[in-house]
Amino acid sequence: MPAASTWLSDLQRYLANITGFPRDIKLFLIYALFCNIGIGAFALLFNLYLVQLGYREDFIGLFNGLSTVALALGALALGRLLNRFGSWWCITYGTAAYVTASAVLAFMTGKYSILAVGLLQGVGTAFIFVPLMPFVIEHARPEVRSTVAALALSLTSVSATIGSLLSGWAPRLLGPLLGLPVPGAGSFRLGLVISLALTALALLPMWLMRQARLPQTQHTAQHLLVTSEERREREARRHAFAFVATGGLLSLGAGAVIPFYNVFLSSIGLRASTIGVIYALASLLGALLGLFSPVIARRLGSLDAVLVIRLLPVPFYLALVVLPNVPVAVIAHVIRAISISMAWPIDSTMVADILPPNARANAFSLRSAAWNLGFALASFVAGPVIVAAGYGPVFLAFVFFSLVSMAIFALNFRGHPAAGRREQAFVESD
Repeated sequence: MPAASTWLSDLQRYLANITGFPRDIKLFLIYALFCNIGIGAFALLFNLYLVQLGYREDFIGLFNGLSTVALALGALALGRLLNRFGSWWCITYGTAAYVTASAVLAFMTGKYSILAVGLLQGVGTAFIFVPLMPFVIEHARPEVRSTVAALALSLTSVSATIGSLLSGWAPRLLGPLLGLPVPGAGSFRLGLVISLALTALALLPMWLMRQARLPQTQHTAQHLLVTSEERREREARRHAFAFVATGGLLSLGAGAVIPFYNVFLSSIGLRASTIGVIYALASLLGALLGLFSPVIARRLGSLDAVLVIRLLPVPFYLALVVLPNVPVAVIAHVIRAISISMAWPIDSTMVADILPPNARANAFSLRSAAWNLGFALASFVAGPVIVAAGYGPVFLAFVFFSLVSMAIFALNFRGHPAAGRREQAFVESD
């Protein structure tokens, strides 16, 4: 009963924090609800669109690899842009660029035109993903930062859910009305275009913001362990390197699996509409459970929570190596989506608390660059591997890099004050 009372108290404090958010934070959460619709639709449908055009996993891997390299280059540039123009500018104009490039890409059919426009889309995608946490850091107080981050990521998961459902069912429901074959390139293109029209609505709440347009002084709750300036900088560099390195290692496993997973599900007998429901269910569960990540971090400690959550999908991908059937495949995908939604706000908030303000934007942009370069490299390699040897090797790669990355993360942050139970952070910020 005391434990239940404590959890109830945490939930009440959580809801109280939400109702007290400033106007621009609430508008930002509305933005998060729409911004990922197009990304969710492309994640589900564009690979299947390429299959309808006659391409196979090797070209799909090449496309995803090149567009992800472009995303990484955009992320590298964002460190300076965030410090110069602020997160509002980067998010607003980056979202507009993403919608424009994606709309053009949906009508491409030739190999080289697909690759060229995919590069532009990749750069635009960086401007949606990378500034998310810097925006939260700039505009949310430290005591509610993890709550805002969890809500934002959960809403982007809901957004991806909308994109998955739209892109999965629009071809089947609307394609026949327009005389388009299902499955077919034309009906899949229809699903992509509808999703992008809704993504464009995300720009409205950004334009309605007031304070967020102005240069911001970042609030800090950093927990550096030393006071010497030289040692402080050295420690900050070490923590930033660990944050970036673990992201890069995680991406090697993710990049070997994620770009091809919808094709894998299709290969074991599922239709595009069914895959859309699976992706939507995974995103919804991730969104719901991601809301509770700040509470879990306070109860377990940030580091332990990250380790448990990040490693949760590992047994299921091991099982897929020997049991590549529909039930295991669906469970593995859902668990991985939940893991991403719950872990990201915890480790990002923890590192934001640890690093000094002038190092945060660069750390997040480098983390995104490392993630996307690793993702691209894995996509390049995984496509031909799948064509030659099937999906077993890429599932093993996911398991291996998940374990290695979390070992490095644990070794670097174990014992740090910001990695422990979060109640202390709330006391310090009052």
